[in-house]
Amino acid sequence: MKQLNQTAGLLQTDSIEVADTANTEFYKRFPYPWPPMKFSYLTDPDFETVMLNQSIGDWQQRTIPRHPDIWIAGCGTNQAIFTALRFPNARIIASDLSRNALDISATIAKELQISNLELREESINQATYVEAFDYIICTGVIHHNTDPAASLKKIATALKPNGVLEVMVYNEYHRVTIRAFQKAIRLLTQDEKTHERNFEQELAIARALVMHATTEISLYDSLLEYRDCPEPMLADTLLQPIEHYYTVESMETLLDQCGLRLQAPYLNPFDKASSTFSWNIEFEDSKLQHQYDQLPDSRRWQVTNYLKLNHSPMLWFYVQRKDNVAPRKTEQQICEEFLATRFVKPTTTQRSFILTPQSSHMYELSAKEIPFPATPEERSLRRIYDNFDPEKTAQENLNRLGVKTTFHIVNQFRLKLTTSLFPYLQAVS
Repeated sequence: MKQLNQTAGLLQTDSIEVADTANTEFYKRFPYPWPPMKFSYLTDPDFETVMLNQSIGDWQQRTIPRHPDIWIAGCGTNQAIFTALRFPNARIIASDLSRNALDISATIAKELQISNLELREESINQATYVEAFDYIICTGVIHHNTDPAASLKKIATALKPNGVLEVMVYNEYHRVTIRAFQKAIRLLTQDEKTHERNFEQELAIARALVMHATTEISLYDSLLEYRDCPEPMLADTLLQPIEHYYTVESMETLLDQCGLRLQAPYLNPFDKASSTFSWNIEFEDSKLQHQYDQLPDSRRWQVTNYLKLNHSPMLWFYVQRKDNVAPRKTEQQICEEFLATRFVKPTTTQRSFILTPQSSHMYELSAKEIPFPATPEERSLRRIYDNFDPEKTAQENLNRLGVKTTFHIVNQFRLKLTTSLFPYLQAVS
């Protein structure tokens, strides 16, 4: 049987129950993530749903309804809060096996007066939902399970036939340094006879290596970034007991086994910050560019993954069921529809709950209302945005501005103008 992924981590087990117990104990000790400086929301309750639909290439904005059923499969301490604020008209269930994480979420939800969220203490491996959700979020979760395919099948069963799953698993090439560090920690701390683990001992050794790393250690530069990080981040990144990691190719094989298919990349703020979010390479050789652009989407993403290695984006994708009635749109088709569509500049305002540790309340609502979205920072995007005529199609606007409409160029402008991460234009459906 073809190997689907690589495995690492500090615990070696084939038991789903043992893995669930280990993860429960781990996140009881290290609640993840830590409280953010602010939680923001938009005053237009439909804004995020519209942009989510556009992100998967639905210019009619029908795939995700205005009042969706959403499941966060492994919510941690704050993902449920962010999601409830993003989709105020949604009915949201957030699951986690950590009671501690759920208690933190519940406290914040109560303080922010969130009413569209239900928190449930449950493992995704024990979930019994059947075709219940329009949108499922599962990021950084299944790769911490003994059998990711079994976990993912549970999630696939919970997805409505035309629903969308947002899933993230570790990119193999992002974990090379971490894998070496984990193996060193295991050798330094694990009892050779009993193989028992001690989180506190592992944490102490990890801290010592991070704080006192010298240039003799090849990992020196990689470890420096963890010196001032919060303890939960250090633990989740370096000490998580179980992990699997993938390439685009092995991730697609995993999805196929679970009756799922890749739909589109999820553009995330982490890749944006490091300028590594693009799954499309621009070559100087025009023949090579044409050959590359003509590849099926997932095969092109595989090439990108292999050529960019640790500089390739995170494996964070929108996924749909293979038996979805609607045929999958290729990026080429999405770009063609983008060119034929008229767009307006959406406007709303953003408000924020600010962390106030010295106050009687953990978060307080700021009086400021900030216009949203802001003007694009990138010069080429700002030129199109500032001169965009809502009475004309995107094709007509780009032609008028002298922009070439090759697939690569159009796809970059589509991604950077009409998606959740770059929500500057809204389709006129």
